Amino acid sequence: MKIDHVHFYTRNAASTRDWFIDNVGFKAIANCISQDTHTELIALNSAYFVISSPLNTTSPVAQYLKAHPSGIVDIAFRVENLAEIVKRSCSLGLTLVQDIQLWRSASGNSESRCDGSFKFAQITGWNDLRHTLIETTEDHAYCLPLELQPHASTNELTNSFPSYITQIDHVVLNVAQGKLDSAVGLYQAIFPFQIQQSFQIQTPKSGLTSQALIDDQGAVQFNINQPTSTNSQIQEFIDFNQGSGIQHLALRSQNLIADVMQMQQQGVEFLHIPQAYYHQLPLLSLNAAEKQAISQQQILVDSDRTSPQSLLMQIFTQPIFEQPTFFLEFIERRKEAQGFGQGNFQALFEAVEREQGSRISII
Repeated sequence: MKIDHVHFYTRNAASTRDWFIDNVGFKAIANCISQDTHTELIALNSAYFVISSPLNTTSPVAQYLKAHPSGIVDIAFRVENLAEIVKRSCSLGLTLVQDIQLWRSASGNSESRCDGSFKFAQITGWNDLRHTLIETTEDHAYCLPLELQPHASTNELTNSFPSYITQIDHVVLNVAQGKLDSAVGLYQAIFPFQIQQSFQIQTPKSGLTSQALIDDQGAVQFNINQPTSTNSQIQEFIDFNQGSGIQHLALRSQNLIADVMQMQQQGVEFLHIPQAYYHQLPLLSLNAAEKQAISQQQILVDSDRTSPQSLLMQIFTQPIFEQPTFFLEFIERRKEAQGFGQGNFQALFEAVEREQGSRISII
């Protein structure tokens, strides 16, 4: 099992594409313009993002955006037993949005990297989240059931700076208070997910509980949060999003300090971390220059408790769309660091809470 791609619905696919190119280092791969929808495909190494926006009110994207702000609507998974998962999903009461089909690219263009055949279906996940399920025996970089047209010239649609980002590391779903166990149970019933870690995060003002899921091959990490108070940032997300949804997606870097420095130069805004956090850091395997850099760049640092020599480095952007909902995370895992550090999770929650407090008064 693996994440094939994620699909964003936004108000303007071209401007969202350009934001990821200019600020994060993605490259434009191809696009598809139908009668009602404009879709762009961008990539950064093995991280593939599909971005769609409406051309008129008949577009399914327009219908979605009537109910929700821009964000991720579909997480596409590669699976080995498509028919079995579809059958199981239907028995759980999920909607089969698209029954199993065999896709063959009509273009046959090798630039699409999808010029073969694969089977796919689409099911609903939690609330309005969807999952395209893909089964293939071929080594496609991605599998997208759209007739994409490769960009004729990508010189202006390619990042002009190096990036060490390699792949999607994990995604995080926010659900309503009291629904965490149900959401975890649903995803464990559909997919071979196990609970990797559990968290209870609390501040004097608010809190959350969270379960970190991982598939049986360790390739897909899917985390689920719920609020524990009505003023929690998770509840604020649900209010602005008008329901549950994907709070953030993490991209894995092989050199986070260099990537963050570049993104800051491009103008990307990250969550503020107080300097007091860095004064309290435990002894970690960082040299003096790295310690100074992570403090200046406000990167969170923790270790994998099962392997003290490992290192988790994480940083989080401000929300990137029209509402304070979806944001990006960038993560580096040194020395096979697994899972998520309690200290980083607590610091993240407090940072988002401060950002939330700049908009509203948290009682």
